[in-house]
Amino acid sequence: MIVEILLNLYSWLAALPFVTFIVIWFGVYLFLKNKKLTTRLSMDITMLFLIGSVSVIWNQLFQAKFGFWLIILVLLISFGLIGGYQNQAKGKTDLLKVFRVVWRLGFLTLSVLYIVLLLANILKNMIIPT
Repeated sequence: MIVEILLNLYSWLAALPFVTFIVIWFGVYLFLKNKKLTTRLSMDITMLFLIGSVSVIWNQLFQAKFGFWLIILVLLISFGLIGGYQNQAKGKTDLLKVFRVVWRLGFLTLSVLYIVLLLANILKNMIIPT
């Protein structure tokens, strides 16, 4: 019962991640009153919903089943590359800082991918109706 409620809530929030971002931003801003921190926290939370929505759109567009795992793989490879660069440049790796960089770059990348893939999916369905 609780799992079904959480899955339904996640699917509603992941359906429109930009609306979710705005709702989360205003909700967090009411408590924190700090725009910079609110924006960062909203980006971090919305990233969870972007992963789900982009992977579903990817799977629908390309008739695949690995969209989620592809996103996770790219995030892990990015984590390794940025962590390796930081280790080479500074002699040590701050894992929390690397995670933040990868997570926020992922937010920007998945936001663009969401728009591009959504438009491509709409065009595909207009040209080849299912």
